[in-house]
Amino acid sequence: MSCRTSCCKTLSLMVALLAIAILAAPAFAVTPVNNVCLQNEYNFVQKQKLNCTANDVSIAQVTNIRGLDGQPLNSCIGGSTFSFIADFTIKTTSSQARENVGLYIATNSTTQALTGSCDNNIITDQHQCPNGATGVLCGSNNYHETDAPPDNCGDTSSNDGGGTGVEIVTLEIDNFSCTAPAGSTQLVLPNCTSWQIPGGTIQCVSNDGTYPLNGPGGTPTAIPGSPSKCNCGVIPLAITVQKPDVTVAKACTTSASPGTNTSCDITPEGGDVTYTVTVTNASNFGSVVIDQICDDQYGNIFTAQGFSGLACPAGTTGSANSTTCSALTVGSTPQSCTFTATQAENLTVKDIVTVAGHGVNSGTFNNVQSNQVTVVSHEAATTGTIVKSFVANEAACATVRYQVQVSDTSASGTDETLNLSGLSDNPFGSITTTHGSGDGAVLGTTCGVANGLGTLAGTGNGAGVLPVTIPVGGSYTCQFDGQFCSGLDGQGCFSHTNTVSATTADDENASVTLTPGGLTVKECITAQ
Repeated sequence: MSCRTSCCKTLSLMVALLAIAILAAPAFAVTPVNNVCLQNEYNFVQKQKLNCTANDVSIAQVTNIRGLDGQPLNSCIGGSTFSFIADFTIKTTSSQARENVGLYIATNSTTQALTGSCDNNIITDQHQCPNGATGVLCGSNNYHETDAPPDNCGDTSSNDGGGTGVEIVTLEIDNFSCTAPAGSTQLVLPNCTSWQIPGGTIQCVSNDGTYPLNGPGGTPTAIPGSPSKCNCGVIPLAITVQKPDVTVAKACTTSASPGTNTSCDITPEGGDVTYTVTVTNASNFGSVVIDQICDDQYGNIFTAQGFSGLACPAGTTGSANSTTCSALTVGSTPQSCTFTATQAENLTVKDIVTVAGHGVNSGTFNNVQSNQVTVVSHEAATTGTIVKSFVANEAACATVRYQVQVSDTSASGTDETLNLSGLSDNPFGSITTTHGSGDGAVLGTTCGVANGLGTLAGTGNGAGVLPVTIPVGGSYTCQFDGQFCSGLDGQGCFSHTNTVSATTADDENASVTLTPGGLTVKECITAQ
């Protein structure tokens, strides 16, 4: 044997043994597991960060996806986990064998397979899939092994597939999360591949065709030969996420805004509003059932018995008076329900509803919001009149009996009461008491008192003590005797003009100005 040959073999053997010793030495004492991802597995052997810059072995695509029963599988229930069997196209670019190939499939990520939970695999000969129906086979259609026995973790090269570098490996992937990337309903498959090169391999033996843990100390063996000997990517997975979903529309109706609207008025002031909630099925499969409707202003509109979600927050404006909403089943035709609420006057209410429910087949949805609806109620105007009339000429000098009537003429059906607190007359002054004598004196009155005073005492009960509240359509009527002595003309007639006014306020205690009531009286005295 030549030195060149023997020395080279000896040197190669020493390098290989050194590599094995380095790779096999546990970085720290942790019991490895088969369901963690590539970086986690590698750290059981080497505490070093992988960079996976090589592209020697990769998963190009996944086809022929089927369930464990062998039947085609193209959808899953959103938020659940499921298992599937599929054909993985393994692409190798190196003509030199890539050995102990590891195939790491992320089961609960949409972005990467370096860390977290993975379904770990090796390339094996064809065998019964562990959980598949009888006769459903897993393994490679071109299994070959370039390492010395008993190593049986499959190898690849660009010579596979008739020189195309393609090898089809059927894998069973268990407990895969049915979660699509944000904004999509299509699943993806984050994955990493790893390999070792000839002369630098760890013996990798699988007794049952699954990912092995058979290195020294129970460490993983289908791991990268160095930090670069791996490749990671994300490829499409032709499985659609089935997720129940709805769209929600809200509308309002009032007597002043008939029909269904997103903006309503209530006139002349507050009143009832009828809200309509319309739910449309937006699922990509089956019908949905509405379990709860909440309104951010009026609280709980409907909650199904046994619903396990959060209770509706209390309304900030009030509560619904009545509702037709119930557990609606929504298929291809939108379904609607209504509820009624009473809105106070002079108020703007902006509100939305949120809906929760479940798919008839499976899956749930929560807090699906409607559009916002705006309802405006108003403050009705407060109005009134004063009517003054001549009653009689009571005596010379001259004494005149006047009648005063204050009426609330606000719109019928409103709550705009008129608060009367005082009555006066120019030039008589206050007409709620008797005072003075001669010109400008008030000799008697029934205004502002429970019984008559002065010359009107004993004529019957007074109109009532002030202040007094006059209802819409009501009035307050009283009389007073005023005396005037000036203004006598050459024909023995007195001519006198005076104006009565009232101190009034509306139901919110805002001052209300009424048109003064005026009257001109001519009184003639005839001597006998």
